[in-house]
Amino acid sequence: MRIFFCQSYKSRHQGFTLIEILVVLFIVTVLAGLTVASLPAFVQNADFDTETRRLALLFSMARNEAMLDSSEFGFRRTERGYEFLRFDDGSRSWKKAASPFHERPLPEDLRMTVRADAEGFRLLGENLPPILILSSGETTPFRIILESRNGGEEYTFRSDGYGDFRWDHENEDPDES
Repeated sequence: MRIFFCQSYKSRHQGFTLIEILVVLFIVTVLAGLTVASLPAFVQNADFDTETRRLALLFSMARNEAMLDSSEFGFRRTERGYEFLRFDDGSRSWKKAASPFHERPLPEDLRMTVRADAEGFRLLGENLPPILILSSGETTPFRIILESRNGGEEYTFRSDGYGDFRWDHENEDPDES
């Protein structure tokens, strides 16, 4: 009995050529470089978004707690960030508020400017914060400008003293809203 081995199929491709492998590596390297180059902008936007949401939430919580507890809150910029204060009726002074209103540092790439019209509000006590949140639900009319240090983005957190808090983008006209 004879056994014939017939090799009818012979593969032309035994693997990838060196040129094909180098082309794929070059494409992957270029894509990785583009991704890494855009990473700082992504991180900066994440910091910006986090701070805008945090400020809006903290101001709303402070207003609600002030109305529920019949107490007064204050807000001020600190050397490293910002903090909320609570008026202590016993000592007639402003004390640092407890968590979640404790002092918070700003990310290094963000800058905050506080502009408030405190003419209508006069409370006794030392170290009067520029923004007051009263037990009646009223606040000092204010604008908090949050901007990136490289000048890329700017948002303004504002209140007219009676309405809701809102964020405005740098391109919006504040008189229109």
